[in-house]
Amino acid sequence: MPRVEAKAIHRELESGTLWPVYWLYGSEKLKARELFVRIRNACFQSSDARALSFGGLNEEVLDADQVDCASIVDSAQTLTLGGGLRLITIRDAHLLKNQEALAPLLGPPASRSDLASVCVFFSKDLDGRKKFTKLLLDKAAVVSCEEVPEAQRESWVLYLAKRKGVSLSESLRMTLCSLDPWSLELIDQELEKFNIGQSEDVILGGSSPNRSSDFFIDQFFRRNLHTALPCVSHFAGEPQSALPLLGLLGWNVRQMASLLADQKTGARNTKVSPFILEKLRAWMPFWTLDEVLALQEKLLEVDFNLKQKPYLPLGLWTLLVTQFCKEPS
Repeated sequence: MPRVEAKAIHRELESGTLWPVYWLYGSEKLKARELFVRIRNACFQSSDARALSFGGLNEEVLDADQVDCASIVDSAQTLTLGGGLRLITIRDAHLLKNQEALAPLLGPPASRSDLASVCVFFSKDLDGRKKFTKLLLDKAAVVSCEEVPEAQRESWVLYLAKRKGVSLSESLRMTLCSLDPWSLELIDQELEKFNIGQSEDVILGGSSPNRSSDFFIDQFFRRNLHTALPCVSHFAGEPQSALPLLGLLGWNVRQMASLLADQKTGARNTKVSPFILEKLRAWMPFWTLDEVLALQEKLLEVDFNLKQKPYLPLGLWTLLVTQFCKEPS
């Protein structure tokens, strides 16, 4: 069968159905971790006193760089002292060699009572060139936990915020959607900081409205030297704030470059949320496509210099702002 959607797995687990093998692949660790928690809960229900009483004896965690496939099969087929279902977790499964040896573990979904073991493999990727991958897709639950497309970021931010009971302003929503690098795990951490601090200022280390990343980015993209330049001294010397902010600038630049290219050709290839689109369109009149592409190159240079060269961060940020911003006319 093809790759299985996580929602389909949720429905199966709720009905008491489990696959002998789950193969979770991709870079979004939060997706994989949360699905694993559901699988584990389904394996060890609170009503199963025997499994709970023997605790860790029913579970085993293996690292793919320390075991071979034959050992994994042996472990899955070993009966536990207290009986009941056995859960085997295999980390870094993409490192396993001779994966065809895992074939005895594969099979169709079944009720929990009919299974002796469940194996959950965590893999960096799914190599479609391998012969074993076709077998895996036919006889296991293969779930993509790959990175979230930019067009879907906002819905995930809202989902995670709702789960934490956090209400987000539009500016904070945009900030979280625009972070670069971006991952669900990072967003979850930033929302937790916001939930504890009850202030938007904790995001990216901001400490007051005129120092916040949102204010600086808005003024920078409006190319207002008078208001953008004073902000630099508040974050340039703090890598925990400056580097995420640089990533945030880079993300907005990529979106604006794409929109300006669409505007030039009449295409509609760029997909962002209406709120972010409104922000970008407010900045676009201040830039040409060539200027945005030049800024994109400059940001890569600043990123390299901040991480690899002994230059003063304040000087690099000041040069960036003065090169691309102007005095109000």
